[in-house]
Amino acid sequence: MDRRRKVKSSIYLLPNLITASSLFFGLLAIKYSIDGRMNNDPQEFVFAAYAILAAGICDGLDGSVARLTHTQSSFGVQLDSLCDLVSFGVAPAIVIYNYALNDFFRLGFCVAFIYAACGALRLARFNVQSALGKTNGSFTGIPIPMAAAPLAVFIMAQNELATWTLTDHSAWEVWLAQAITSPDVRNVTLLIITFLLALGMVSTFEYLSHKSMKLPRKRPFRFLAAVLIICALIFILQFVVSLALLLIIYCSHGPVLWIFTRKDKAEEEEELFEAGHNSE
Repeated sequence: MDRRRKVKSSIYLLPNLITASSLFFGLLAIKYSIDGRMNNDPQEFVFAAYAILAAGICDGLDGSVARLTHTQSSFGVQLDSLCDLVSFGVAPAIVIYNYALNDFFRLGFCVAFIYAACGALRLARFNVQSALGKTNGSFTGIPIPMAAAPLAVFIMAQNELATWTLTDHSAWEVWLAQAITSPDVRNVTLLIITFLLALGMVSTFEYLSHKSMKLPRKRPFRFLAAVLIICALIFILQFVVSLALLLIIYCSHGPVLWIFTRKDKAEEEEELFEAGHNSE
C-alpha cells in the first residue's frame, strides 16, 4: 500500500517538476539578459531567447504529461499560471528591456511594464474563464507563451541576419539584413512589437488552440499544402527567419479572422433585414 502511494505521489510530482523547469528557464533568461547588458555581449541575449523557448516547451509538456498520467490538479493549474507569469511575462519584459528598450529610457520601461502587466491580466482572465467553463477550444487574446515566443525569435533572427554575407546571399538580401539589424531600426521595431503583443494578450480576438486543431479528413489537400509551404519557407529561408514569419502569421490571424467574421455577420444581418422587409 505504501509503495503504491509512493508511486502515485511520484507520478503527481512529474508534471509539477516540468512546470518548475519552465520557471527555471525563465529565470535563466533573466540571468543571461543581465549578463548580456553588463558585458555588452549579444550572444548572451541569444542564450536568453533559447531559454524562453525552452520554457515554452516545458509549458507545453506539463499539461500533456498531466493528462496522460491522469494527474491534473488545482494545485498544478495554479503553479503553472504563476510560472507562466514569470517565464513568459516578467522574463521577456526584462530580456527585451535589457536588449533594446533601455535606449528609450522611461518609455522603454513603461512598454516593458505594460507587456508584463498585460501578461498577468491575460492569465487572470484565462483562469477565470477556465473556472467558469467558458473555454470553447479557442483562446481569447494571444496566449502568453505565444506572445513571448516572437520576442525570443526576434532576437535569434537578429543574430542570424547579422551573419549574412555576399558569399551566401544575394546583394539585396544582405542589404535588407543590414537594414533590419541596424540598432535604430531594431530598437524601434521591438518597441512597437512588444506594445502590440501586450495589446494582443488582453484583446478579445479569438486565436486557434492546439486542442481545436485536428487533422482534416474530408479535405486533406489544404493541410498538405500548408505543410508544403512551411517546408518551402524553411528550405528557402533560414529556420529562425521562417519561425519568425510563422509566429507573425499566428499572432496576426486573430484580427484577420475578426475582420472576416465581422464582415460575414454584417452580410447575414443585412440579408435577414432584407428578407424581413420583403415579407412585409
